[in-house]
Amino acid sequence: MFVNTRRGFFRSFATAVAAGVCLLVGFGSVGAQEYPADEAELYEKAKAEGTVVWYEAAPLEPMQQLASKFEAKFPGVKVQLLRITGPQQYQRFMQETLAGQHIADMLLLSDQPLMRQLIADGHIAEWEVPTADRFPESFRMDDHAFAPYTTDIAIVYNSDRVSEEEAEILGSSWKGVLDPRFKERFAIVKRNCGTCYAAVHMFLDPAMADEYGESFLQAVADQKPTIYADNPVALDRVLAGEHDFVFWLWEGIAYTKWQEGAPVRWVRPTPTPEFGNSWQAVSAHAPHPHAARLFHNWLLSDEGAVALQEVYGASTTLGGAPDTRTVSQEPWYEPIQQRYDVDWERWASDYTTDMQRWQAIQDTANQ
Repeated sequence: MFVNTRRGFFRSFATAVAAGVCLLVGFGSVGAQEYPADEAELYEKAKAEGTVVWYEAAPLEPMQQLASKFEAKFPGVKVQLLRITGPQQYQRFMQETLAGQHIADMLLLSDQPLMRQLIADGHIAEWEVPTADRFPESFRMDDHAFAPYTTDIAIVYNSDRVSEEEAEILGSSWKGVLDPRFKERFAIVKRNCGTCYAAVHMFLDPAMADEYGESFLQAVADQKPTIYADNPVALDRVLAGEHDFVFWLWEGIAYTKWQEGAPVRWVRPTPTPEFGNSWQAVSAHAPHPHAARLFHNWLLSDEGAVALQEVYGASTTLGGAPDTRTVSQEPWYEPIQQRYDVDWERWASDYTTDMQRWQAIQDTANQ
Protein backbone atom coordinates (compact mmCIF):
# COMPACT_ATOMS: atom_id res chain seq x y z
CA MET A 1 0.00 0.00 0.00
CA PHE A 2 2.74 2.43 0.94
CA VAL A 3 4.69 1.67 -2.24
CA ASN A 4 1.86 2.72 -4.49
CA THR A 5 1.23 5.76 -2.33
CA ARG A 6 4.81 7.00 -2.68
CA ARG A 7 5.17 6.31 -6.37
CA GLY A 8 1.68 7.54 -7.12
CA PHE A 9 2.28 10.73 -5.17
CA PHE A 10 5.44 11.66 -7.02
CA ARG A 11 4.00 10.67 -10.38
CA SER A 12 0.80 12.68 -9.94
CA PHE A 13 2.74 15.57 -8.44
CA ALA A 14 5.15 15.58 -11.39
CA THR A 15 2.26 15.43 -13.86
CA ALA A 16 0.60 18.40 -12.21
CA VAL A 17 3.84 20.33 -12.33
CA ALA A 18 4.37 19.61 -16.00
CA ALA A 19 0.84 20.76 -16.82
CA GLY A 20 1.26 23.91 -14.76
CA VAL A 21 4.56 24.76 -16.37
CA CYS A 22 3.11 24.35 -19.84
CA LEU A 23 0.46 26.90 -19.02
CA LEU A 24 2.59 29.33 -17.08
CA VAL A 25 5.96 29.43 -18.77
CA GLY A 26 5.76 27.67 -22.12
CA PHE A 27 7.32 24.38 -21.02
CA GLY A 28 7.62 23.01 -24.53
CA SER A 29 10.06 25.72 -25.64
CA VAL A 30 12.64 25.18 -22.90
CA GLY A 31 14.67 22.55 -24.70
CA ALA A 32 14.73 24.42 -28.02
CA GLN A 33 17.55 26.77 -27.02
CA GLU A 34 21.08 26.14 -28.22
CA TYR A 35 24.20 26.71 -26.17
CA PRO A 36 27.83 27.01 -27.32
CA ALA A 37 30.05 23.97 -27.00
CA ASP A 38 33.18 26.16 -27.00
CA GLU A 39 34.26 26.74 -23.40
CA ALA A 40 35.48 30.30 -23.94
CA GLU A 41 32.20 31.34 -25.52
CA LEU A 42 30.20 29.54 -22.87
CA TYR A 43 32.26 31.26 -20.16
CA GLU A 44 31.59 34.72 -21.59
CA LYS A 45 27.86 34.09 -21.55
CA ALA A 46 28.11 32.61 -18.06
CA LYS A 47 29.89 35.73 -16.82
CA ALA A 48 27.03 37.82 -18.18
CA GLU A 49 24.67 35.74 -16.04
CA GLY A 50 27.06 35.99 -13.08
CA THR A 51 25.54 33.28 -10.88
CA VAL A 52 24.69 29.61 -10.81
CA VAL A 53 22.32 28.23 -8.16
CA TRP A 54 23.06 24.67 -7.10
CA TYR A 55 20.71 22.48 -5.10
CA GLU A 56 22.90 19.69 -3.75
CA ALA A 57 22.60 16.81 -1.32
CA ALA A 58 26.19 16.24 -0.16
CA PRO A 59 27.64 17.69 3.07
CA LEU A 60 27.87 21.44 2.69
CA GLU A 61 31.49 22.16 3.61
CA PRO A 62 33.24 20.08 0.91
CA MET A 63 30.75 21.25 -1.72
CA GLN A 64 31.51 24.86 -0.78
CA GLN A 65 35.20 24.10 -1.29
CA LEU A 66 34.36 22.57 -4.65
CA ALA A 67 32.39 25.67 -5.63
CA SER A 68 35.35 27.84 -4.64
CA LYS A 69 37.62 25.90 -6.97
CA PHE A 70 35.19 26.48 -9.83
CA GLU A 71 34.97 30.21 -9.01
CA ALA A 72 38.77 30.44 -9.02
CA LYS A 73 38.87 28.80 -12.45
CA PHE A 74 36.08 30.99 -13.82
CA PRO A 75 36.16 34.42 -12.12
CA GLY A 76 32.94 36.34 -12.41
CA VAL A 77 30.66 33.32 -11.97
CA LYS A 78 29.51 32.76 -8.39
CA VAL A 79 28.02 29.53 -7.09
CA GLN A 80 25.13 29.73 -4.63
CA LEU A 81 24.58 26.45 -2.77
CA LEU A 82 21.56 25.11 -0.97
CA ARG A 83 21.86 21.71 0.67
CA ILE A 84 18.65 19.67 0.44
CA THR A 85 18.71 15.88 0.50
CA GLY A 86 16.74 13.25 -1.38
CA PRO A 87 12.97 13.55 -1.73
CA GLN A 88 12.98 16.95 -0.01
CA GLN A 89 15.07 18.40 -2.85
CA TYR A 90 12.75 16.88 -5.43
CA GLN A 91 9.68 18.27 -3.69
CA ARG A 92 11.12 21.77 -3.39
CA PHE A 93 12.25 21.85 -7.01
CA MET A 94 8.85 20.65 -8.22
CA GLN A 95 6.90 23.07 -6.05
CA GLU A 96 8.96 25.97 -7.39
CA THR A 97 8.50 24.72 -10.93
CA LEU A 98 4.73 24.46 -10.53
CA ALA A 99 4.65 28.02 -9.21
CA GLY A 100 6.75 29.28 -12.14
CA GLN A 101 9.46 30.36 -9.68
CA HIS A 102 12.56 28.88 -11.26
CA ILE A 103 15.45 29.19 -8.82
CA ALA A 104 17.70 26.13 -9.20
CA ASP A 105 20.07 25.93 -12.15
CA MET A 106 21.52 22.55 -11.22
CA LEU A 107 20.58 19.60 -9.08
CA LEU A 108 22.78 17.10 -7.29
CA LEU A 109 19.94 14.80 -6.24
CA SER A 110 20.50 11.83 -3.94
CA ASP A 111 17.64 9.72 -5.25
CA GLN A 112 18.18 7.86 -8.51
CA PRO A 113 14.50 6.99 -9.19
CA LEU A 114 13.42 10.59 -8.62
CA MET A 115 16.07 11.88 -11.03
CA ARG A 116 14.73 9.47 -13.63
CA GLN A 117 11.25 10.81 -12.93
CA LEU A 118 12.44 14.39 -13.48
CA ILE A 119 14.00 13.38 -16.79
CA ALA A 120 10.88 11.54 -17.91
CA ASP A 121 8.73 14.57 -17.12
CA GLY A 122 10.98 16.95 -19.08
CA HIS A 123 12.48 18.93 -16.21
CA ILE A 124 16.12 18.03 -16.88
CA ALA A 125 18.07 19.53 -19.77
CA GLU A 126 19.79 17.30 -22.28
CA TRP A 127 23.39 18.45 -22.51
CA GLU A 128 26.36 16.43 -23.77
CA VAL A 129 29.35 17.21 -21.59
CA PRO A 130 32.77 16.81 -23.30
CA THR A 131 33.60 13.77 -21.15
CA ALA A 132 30.23 12.02 -21.57
CA ASP A 133 31.62 8.91 -23.28
CA ARG A 134 34.00 8.26 -20.37
CA PHE A 135 31.23 7.59 -17.88
CA PRO A 136 30.06 3.96 -17.53
CA GLU A 137 26.41 3.34 -18.33
CA SER A 138 25.65 2.59 -14.68
CA PHE A 139 26.67 6.14 -13.76
CA ARG A 140 24.98 7.92 -16.63
CA MET A 141 21.41 8.67 -17.72
CA ASP A 142 22.05 9.37 -21.40
CA ASP A 143 23.06 13.06 -21.65
CA HIS A 144 20.73 14.19 -18.88
CA ALA A 145 22.33 13.21 -15.58
CA PHE A 146 25.58 11.74 -14.27
CA ALA A 147 26.72 10.28 -10.96
CA PRO A 148 30.12 12.00 -10.63
CA TYR A 149 31.30 9.78 -7.78
CA THR A 150 30.46 6.49 -6.14
CA THR A 151 28.88 6.13 -2.74
CA ASP A 152 29.89 3.14 -0.67
CA ILE A 153 28.52 2.36 2.74
CA ALA A 154 30.96 2.22 5.65
CA ILE A 155 31.07 1.95 9.41
CA VAL A 156 32.88 5.12 10.48
CA TYR A 157 34.63 5.14 13.84
CA ASN A 158 36.69 7.30 16.17
CA SER A 159 40.18 5.79 16.08
CA ASP A 160 40.93 7.10 19.59
CA ARG A 161 38.01 5.13 21.02
CA VAL A 162 37.85 1.96 18.91
CA SER A 163 40.78 -0.45 19.24
CA GLU A 164 42.32 -2.28 16.30
CA GLU A 165 40.76 -5.49 17.58
CA GLU A 166 37.31 -3.86 17.74
CA ALA A 167 37.74 -2.35 14.27
CA GLU A 168 38.54 -5.83 12.98
CA ILE A 169 35.32 -7.17 14.52
CA LEU A 170 33.27 -4.38 12.94
CA GLY A 171 34.90 -4.91 9.56
CA SER A 172 34.61 -8.69 9.56
CA SER A 173 30.83 -8.72 9.10
CA TRP A 174 27.83 -6.40 9.27
CA LYS A 175 26.84 -8.51 12.26
CA GLY A 176 29.96 -7.41 14.11
CA VAL A 177 27.96 -4.48 15.47
CA LEU A 178 25.93 -6.98 17.53
CA ASP A 179 28.92 -7.89 19.71
CA PRO A 180 27.87 -7.14 23.33
CA ARG A 181 30.86 -4.86 23.81
CA PHE A 182 29.33 -2.33 21.40
CA LYS A 183 26.04 -1.89 23.25
CA GLU A 184 25.19 1.82 23.76
CA ARG A 185 28.48 2.86 22.14
CA PHE A 186 27.37 3.91 18.66
CA ALA A 187 25.08 6.21 16.71
CA ILE A 188 22.56 5.64 13.94
CA VAL A 189 20.76 8.12 11.68
CA LYS A 190 17.02 8.37 11.24
CA ARG A 191 16.19 10.23 8.05
CA ASN A 192 15.17 9.63 4.45
CA CYS A 193 18.12 9.76 2.08
CA GLY A 194 19.92 7.52 -0.40
CA THR A 195 22.81 6.58 1.88
CA CYS A 196 20.39 6.15 4.78
CA TYR A 197 18.51 3.55 2.74
CA ALA A 198 21.29 1.74 0.88
CA ALA A 199 22.24 -0.63 3.69
CA VAL A 200 18.58 -1.20 4.60
CA HIS A 201 17.98 -2.06 0.93
CA MET A 202 20.66 -4.74 1.21
CA PHE A 203 19.62 -6.05 4.63
CA LEU A 204 16.01 -6.45 3.43
CA ASP A 205 16.97 -8.02 0.12
CA PRO A 206 14.84 -11.18 -0.15
CA ALA A 207 17.96 -13.09 -1.19
CA MET A 208 19.63 -12.13 2.12
CA ALA A 209 16.61 -12.56 4.38
CA ASP A 210 18.02 -15.63 6.15
CA GLU A 211 21.23 -13.83 7.06
CA TYR A 212 19.88 -10.35 7.81
CA GLY A 213 16.29 -9.24 7.30
CA GLU A 214 14.14 -7.34 9.78
CA SER A 215 15.36 -9.43 12.70
CA PHE A 216 18.90 -8.16 12.14
CA LEU A 217 17.73 -4.53 12.10
CA GLN A 218 15.85 -5.15 15.34
CA ALA A 219 18.99 -6.63 16.87
CA VAL A 220 20.86 -3.44 15.92
CA ALA A 221 18.22 -1.34 17.68
CA ASP A 222 18.45 -3.64 20.70
CA GLN A 223 22.07 -2.52 21.06
CA LYS A 224 20.61 0.85 22.16
CA PRO A 225 22.39 3.24 19.80
CA THR A 226 21.84 6.99 19.97
CA ILE A 227 19.70 8.31 17.12
CA TYR A 228 20.49 11.46 15.12
CA ALA A 229 18.47 13.25 12.46
CA ASP A 230 21.35 13.93 10.05
CA ASN A 231 24.54 12.18 8.97
CA PRO A 232 27.05 15.04 9.48
CA VAL A 233 25.73 15.67 12.99
CA ALA A 234 26.14 12.01 13.94
CA LEU A 235 29.70 12.01 12.61
CA ASP A 236 30.56 15.20 14.49
CA ARG A 237 29.32 13.65 17.75
CA VAL A 238 31.49 10.58 17.14
CA LEU A 239 34.54 12.73 16.48
CA ALA A 240 33.78 14.67 19.65
CA GLY A 241 34.03 11.39 21.57
CA GLU A 242 30.37 11.14 22.57
CA HIS A 243 30.04 7.85 20.66
CA ASP A 244 32.55 5.43 19.22
CA PHE A 245 31.18 4.87 15.70
CA VAL A 246 28.26 5.40 13.34
CA PHE A 247 26.44 2.43 11.90
CA TRP A 248 26.53 3.44 8.99
CA LEU A 249 27.80 6.39 6.90
CA TRP A 250 29.87 6.42 3.72
CA GLU A 251 33.53 6.78 2.83
CA GLY A 252 33.41 10.29 1.36
CA ILE A 253 32.00 11.99 4.45
CA ALA A 254 34.66 10.35 6.62
CA TYR A 255 37.50 11.13 4.22
CA THR A 256 36.99 14.89 4.48
CA LYS A 257 37.35 14.71 8.26
CA TRP A 258 40.37 12.41 7.97
CA GLN A 259 42.05 14.96 5.71
CA GLU A 260 41.58 17.57 8.41
CA GLY A 261 43.41 15.37 10.91
CA ALA A 262 40.38 14.12 12.82
CA PRO A 263 40.69 10.74 14.62
CA VAL A 264 38.52 8.94 12.09
CA ARG A 265 38.78 5.69 10.18
CA TRP A 266 36.28 3.36 8.55
CA VAL A 267 35.66 -0.25 7.62
CA ARG A 268 33.41 -1.72 4.94
CA PRO A 269 32.10 -5.21 5.68
CA THR A 270 31.36 -7.58 2.81
CA PRO A 271 29.30 -7.22 0.73
CA THR A 272 29.49 -3.44 0.49
CA PRO A 273 26.74 -1.39 -1.15
CA GLU A 274 28.43 0.80 -3.77
CA PHE A 275 26.37 2.81 -6.20
CA GLY A 276 25.72 6.12 -7.89
CA ASN A 277 23.74 7.86 -5.19
CA SER A 278 23.94 11.54 -6.14
CA TRP A 279 23.00 12.55 -9.69
CA GLN A 280 24.16 15.82 -11.21
CA ALA A 281 22.00 17.52 -13.85
CA VAL A 282 21.07 20.90 -15.33
CA SER A 283 17.50 22.07 -14.86
CA ALA A 284 15.55 22.51 -18.08
CA HIS A 285 14.22 25.72 -16.51
CA ALA A 286 17.59 27.09 -15.35
CA PRO A 287 17.55 30.91 -14.90
CA HIS A 288 21.30 30.91 -15.61
CA PRO A 289 21.58 28.23 -18.30
CA HIS A 290 25.06 29.10 -19.57
CA ALA A 291 26.58 29.25 -16.09
CA ALA A 292 24.88 25.96 -15.26
CA ARG A 293 26.35 24.21 -18.27
CA LEU A 294 29.79 25.67 -17.60
CA PHE A 295 29.73 24.32 -14.04
CA HIS A 296 28.30 20.99 -15.22
CA ASN A 297 31.10 20.59 -17.80
CA TRP A 298 33.75 21.43 -15.21
CA LEU A 299 32.40 19.16 -12.48
CA LEU A 300 32.36 16.20 -14.87
CA SER A 301 35.85 16.92 -16.27
CA ASP A 302 39.21 15.51 -15.17
CA GLU A 303 39.84 18.68 -13.19
CA GLY A 304 36.46 18.36 -11.51
CA ALA A 305 37.12 14.69 -10.71
CA VAL A 306 40.41 15.55 -9.02
CA ALA A 307 38.75 18.41 -7.12
CA LEU A 308 35.93 16.14 -5.94
CA GLN A 309 38.41 13.57 -4.66
CA GLU A 310 40.43 16.26 -2.95
CA VAL A 311 37.56 17.92 -1.08
CA TYR A 312 35.12 15.02 -0.70
CA GLY A 313 37.21 11.86 -0.94
CA ALA A 314 34.74 9.79 -2.95
CA SER A 315 35.94 7.63 -5.84
CA THR A 316 35.41 9.23 -9.21
CA THR A 317 33.29 7.50 -11.85
CA LEU A 318 35.06 9.24 -14.74
CA GLY A 319 36.93 6.64 -16.74
CA GLY A 320 40.66 7.29 -16.98
CA ALA A 321 40.73 9.87 -14.19
CA PRO A 322 43.47 9.16 -11.63
CA ASP A 323 42.70 8.17 -8.04
CA THR A 324 44.45 10.97 -6.17
CA ARG A 325 43.24 10.07 -2.69
CA THR A 326 46.14 9.63 -0.28
CA VAL A 327 44.05 7.54 2.12
CA SER A 328 44.34 4.53 -0.18
CA GLN A 329 48.03 4.34 0.79
CA GLU A 330 47.35 4.12 4.54
CA PRO A 331 48.19 0.74 6.13
CA TRP A 332 44.78 0.49 7.82
CA TYR A 333 42.83 1.22 4.64
CA GLU A 334 41.07 -1.72 2.98
CA PRO A 335 39.44 -1.45 -0.46
CA ILE A 336 36.03 -2.95 -1.13
CA GLN A 337 36.30 -6.73 -1.39
CA GLN A 338 32.85 -7.51 -2.79
CA ARG A 339 30.32 -4.97 -4.06
CA TYR A 340 26.61 -5.24 -3.44
CA ASP A 341 24.76 -3.92 -6.49
CA VAL A 342 21.63 -1.92 -5.85
CA ASP A 343 18.43 -3.16 -7.49
CA TRP A 344 16.98 0.16 -8.66
CA GLU A 345 13.58 -1.29 -9.50
CA ARG A 346 13.21 -2.70 -6.01
CA TRP A 347 14.66 0.53 -4.60
CA ALA A 348 11.92 2.55 -6.31
CA SER A 349 9.11 0.23 -5.26
CA ASP A 350 10.20 -0.59 -1.69
CA TYR A 351 11.94 2.56 -0.47
CA THR A 352 9.03 3.95 1.56
CA THR A 353 7.89 0.71 3.18
CA ASP A 354 11.47 -0.36 3.94
CA MET A 355 12.33 2.97 5.55
CA GLN A 356 9.12 2.98 7.55
CA ARG A 357 9.99 -0.46 8.87
CA TRP A 358 13.55 0.58 9.76
CA GLN A 359 12.51 3.86 11.38
CA ALA A 360 9.84 2.13 13.43
CA ILE A 361 12.51 -0.32 14.60
CA GLN A 362 14.85 2.58 15.41
CA ASP A 363 12.20 4.01 17.72
CA THR A 364 12.49 0.90 19.88
CA ALA A 365 16.09 1.83 20.66
CA ASN A 366 14.79 4.50 23.02
CA GLN A 367 12.38 2.20 24.84
